[in-house]
Amino acid sequence: MTRERLVEEPDNALQQRTISVLSWLIFFGGWITIGIALWMVVVCYTSLPWSDGWTPIFAAAHGEKLFSLRWLWQQHNEHRLAIPRIFLALDLRLFHANQKLLLSTIFIVQLLHVWLLSWSMRSLGGWRGPVWRTGTGLAAFCLFSPTQWENLTWGFQTCFVLSGLFATLSFVALLLYWRSTQAESRSQHWELVVLSVLAALGGLLSLANGLLLLPLLFVAALVLRLSYAVTSTYLITAVVSTILYFHNYVRPAQNPDPAASLSSPIKIVQYVAVYFGSVWGFGNSSAHHNVQVALAGGFTGLGLAAVFFLGLALARKTANAFALQLVLILVFCVGSAFLTALGRVAYGNGQAFAPRYQTVALVFWWCLGCLLIGRSITGHSRTLLPAIQVLLVVVFLRGADLVRFPLRDAREHAFQQKAAAAALISGVDDRDQIQQTYPYGEDVLKVVPFIRASRLSIFQESGQSYLGSPISSVARESARDQCRGAIQAVSTVKTDGRQDLRIAGWAWNVAGQNPLSYIVVVADEKAVGVGAAGDWRPTIRAVHSYMNTSFIGFTAYAKSVVATQPVDIYAVFGSKPAEACLVATIPPGLRRD
Repeated sequence: MTRERLVEEPDNALQQRTISVLSWLIFFGGWITIGIALWMVVVCYTSLPWSDGWTPIFAAAHGEKLFSLRWLWQQHNEHRLAIPRIFLALDLRLFHANQKLLLSTIFIVQLLHVWLLSWSMRSLGGWRGPVWRTGTGLAAFCLFSPTQWENLTWGFQTCFVLSGLFATLSFVALLLYWRSTQAESRSQHWELVVLSVLAALGGLLSLANGLLLLPLLFVAALVLRLSYAVTSTYLITAVVSTILYFHNYVRPAQNPDPAASLSSPIKIVQYVAVYFGSVWGFGNSSAHHNVQVALAGGFTGLGLAAVFFLGLALARKTANAFALQLVLILVFCVGSAFLTALGRVAYGNGQAFAPRYQTVALVFWWCLGCLLIGRSITGHSRTLLPAIQVLLVVVFLRGADLVRFPLRDAREHAFQQKAAAAALISGVDDRDQIQQTYPYGEDVLKVVPFIRASRLSIFQESGQSYLGSPISSVARESARDQCRGAIQAVSTVKTDGRQDLRIAGWAWNVAGQNPLSYIVVVADEKAVGVGAAGDWRPTIRAVHSYMNTSFIGFTAYAKSVVATQPVDIYAVFGSKPAEACLVATIPPGLRRD
């Protein structure tokens, strides 16, 4: 019985309907995941860079030419990020470093990756109908799962998503060339070889794991018995590019020595297992992960990958091109985890739960899922495919139940960014808060004059324009009973001999039944600072049943406030037109040093 007959024309009509319905559920589940990811990106947006995202701003502030080969090729930790740095430079020069180009690029790259995987199912695997919908829905679910929130909300992470896309493209191009050599015409489509080489070089210039691609292409060309010209092309390009990559390479001092890590092979294997098993070990614990579950899941996944790899090696003469693609991606994912372990294993297995690694881990599990689906449509069992589909539906439902945790993590992280931005806009040196956006807060403070003068990032926005102006220039003042809120903490931040204020509290728009947009701090009838909204306050919501979210907290700043002067806290709601509502007034007696 052919594969098409088993999937599209089963003898049992009920089974046919079941397979079709389940495939549509998985397909739409994937699109719903994309929608949730897009919502997360929008809600968590902030123009302030985070961590390594400050790299182009620091460079520009010191007079570095961002489009020079020197800066593009410059080593970043263990990586050569020439292609991601082009996007970073474009974001700064064309979009004032507001992160929008970078975040849009990440989302578009992931969409392109889903499309490429979906297309390869049809072109290389011949998947149609329910099988194709199942694989495509699973791809969308894996590439946009909010558990990888760092890569979706952190503009610097174009490197992670580009690496994966280039890897898949290089393998697909190789296999399309191999399949063309199997045709009766045996035409030589060298443009596909060139495409695979260029994609592999793109991966190498996006992240360190790109070093694996050309060697993998060379080995695959040998196994597939491609011509000497093709195999030598991959080999020569791999050797030359690797030599260039490590020319003047300096091992990052902050990372463990890879040679020393190799002396602990058991720890490396455990780290790799947790790296992949973290997908299953994510939960609602205080740390959001369970190492024991992750180890079990990781070893299970690695065992399945080994079984498929050996099975394909034994039957390579009759292997399906799509199955070969899946195995190549699996090997690339395992190699990426191994390289990560060499530089991170000293930090412990808990570090393998980092959200950014989920992008690689989830692609690994997508490959395993598709290999299982492929086995179900080539075997004799009529119940294996629906059983796999039911399992995937359960996984999707479990993901829907747990999605609130990565979403909360992402929103809490975004709030810390916005609070740091409020401190910088207000001119308050809250070093602890500023270090939330970059570990060395003094480096950020040094470049603030450059950012302000160049109108970059937060200083491109209008938040600082109304400082020194009355509240009426910010928004229309509404009645006091239109909002509710309270001040929970007031502390003094000492900066250059003056005393500034840090204010924490919560606010809610009673009329619109929504949380605030931002805070304006007013003293002597003039705005003296701003504040960020969106902090998590579950205890407040618990006693106010009318609230539909716990993200109602704020942190605000006031610069150079006279000690005997009252301070008014205005919550601003909406945007067109914006309304400002007086939340509370801080009398001088509530302040503390």
